[in-house]
Amino acid sequence: MSAASIYRSARGQAEVIALYEKKLASLAVETHSRMVETRFGHTHVLAAGPQEAPPVMVLTGISTGAPRILERFLPLSKDFRLYAPDPIGQPGRSAQTRVPPGDHNYGKWMVDVLNGLGLEQLPFIGVSFGGGILLDTASYAPERISRAALIAPAGLTRVPFLSSAVKFFIPCLLYRYFPSRERLIGAVQPLAGEIDDYSLQVFDATLRNVKLNVAPPGPFDKKTLAGFKAPTLLLLAESDIFIPVESARRRARELLPSLTAVEVSEGPHIPAPPTWKHHAERIGTFLKETR
Repeated sequence: MSAASIYRSARGQAEVIALYEKKLASLAVETHSRMVETRFGHTHVLAAGPQEAPPVMVLTGISTGAPRILERFLPLSKDFRLYAPDPIGQPGRSAQTRVPPGDHNYGKWMVDVLNGLGLEQLPFIGVSFGGGILLDTASYAPERISRAALIAPAGLTRVPFLSSAVKFFIPCLLYRYFPSRERLIGAVQPLAGEIDDYSLQVFDATLRNVKLNVAPPGPFDKKTLAGFKAPTLLLLAESDIFIPVESARRRARELLPSLTAVEVSEGPHIPAPPTWKHHAERIGTFLKETR
């Protein structure tokens, strides 16, 4: 493997990509793939929904990939044209370039993606790491975002280092060197709680085969987000080990001038299927609202 690869081996890369392709093939909707060039390297974008429908950008969490996040928001594809890029430097079909999180590099990358797709301004949905990309875009090019829905976004508040290390990062490290199904489930449960077999396979393949040294954008401040005026919906999880509800709520009210609502659901950072369904319905309503 190249020294620049995000994978530990060619065999590991094949295993991770096979799971990506498996999810893509299982989607219950027609999808279209497109590759666009950015200053950081080529970026793969997956689209679903009527081509004439209003566009919506959907930004996924770390190491999740476009097919999985499209699956979460498929109900929206009836009324919107969804665009889901594979984040650059993460598993998927985009370039393996690691993007330095500073200097609004993720915002610059997203502007290049929008330009490559011929999209001027549109609503965004950002989940976890993708929420951090959304906020970086809001800092760098706020005029490109017409509405924003954030789900447990990275970069809004600082991650509680000690508790997240004890509950998640150390168990992941132990699994990496001493793999067993029991350790895998123990590592994933604080993050996801309810987990399906496919997601467990993805966690397993990712922890064993991917170099997880990706830093999210942020944290952000009033100055960097001063120009962002788009209506914003924030969805949080009460048991999130990465995004504490009260500090995230407080920071959102400080940083987001057009924050329309903060809503908190039960469960951990990665929602259970019923919560994903609720989020899709709630965001669909939010996207159809007028200012």
